[in-house]
Amino acid sequence: MTLVCSQRKRGNSELIGRLAVGEAKRRGTDAELLRLGDYSLLQCDGCMRCVFNNEPCHLQDDVYQLFDAISRADSLLLVSPTYVLSIPGMLKLAIDRYLLMDQYHPLTDGHWAASIGVAGLRGWEQFELPLLNLLLLGLGFRILDSFMLYGAGPGEALLNSSAIGRIQTTVSRLSSRQPSEPYGPVISDHCPICFSTLFEKIEPGKFRCPVCLSLGEERKEGFYFSSETLRNHRFTPERMKSHLQDWVLSTKGDFRKKLPQILRVVKQFGL
Repeated sequence: MTLVCSQRKRGNSELIGRLAVGEAKRRGTDAELLRLGDYSLLQCDGCMRCVFNNEPCHLQDDVYQLFDAISRADSLLLVSPTYVLSIPGMLKLAIDRYLLMDQYHPLTDGHWAASIGVAGLRGWEQFELPLLNLLLLGLGFRILDSFMLYGAGPGEALLNSSAIGRIQTTVSRLSSRQPSEPYGPVISDHCPICFSTLFEKIEPGKFRCPVCLSLGEERKEGFYFSSETLRNHRFTPERMKSHLQDWVLSTKGDFRKKLPQILRVVKQFGL
């Protein structure tokens, strides 16, 4: 399955998506193209009823239809334009429904995904790939590849023959449906989990991916990531479950304990 996150029906992302679907079908794989713009997504209002009351989201939109469609895919290719260093707003609306995503993990366990970002100008895309991959990781996919293509006008991103080859190779790897193996140690110039090239320096020679919290040690060739850190990144089912049960659910009781103090502060400042 290919999910295109652009409103331009014949823009670069759409054309890349069509190319990917055609390549998959040529290889004998069932493939379809979905457009994120065909789904109505509302902004999460933070009511927390989905967590605290275990209720379906009350917003009358298509978020469940979208996540249901994605989770049915044996593999997923996500294609998106870059808007001001980052992803389009409608994709962020989907990511903000993060608390609904863990229920889809049993359906996507072991499934591969890849992402392609499109930007008009190099150097204006630093947040694109890690945020694209935030959706994939949140829904339980393992990311096979993630890369940028460049082209300002519709179709320009396809003028580079190496770009075509990269798309075809990615589709081939997704179509092969190889079982995922445990992460092994690796030296890389990007995070092996979310493909971010942005890192936090936590101490001399040691860096942390701000998206998935994988720890890297500085080497001459890049960053060294141990198998232990890669197998315990932020979005493993175990850590996501712990985040929900050990922190998110506990905030309700903590808030009730702090409520008298909160009310005093609100009254003090006339809020």
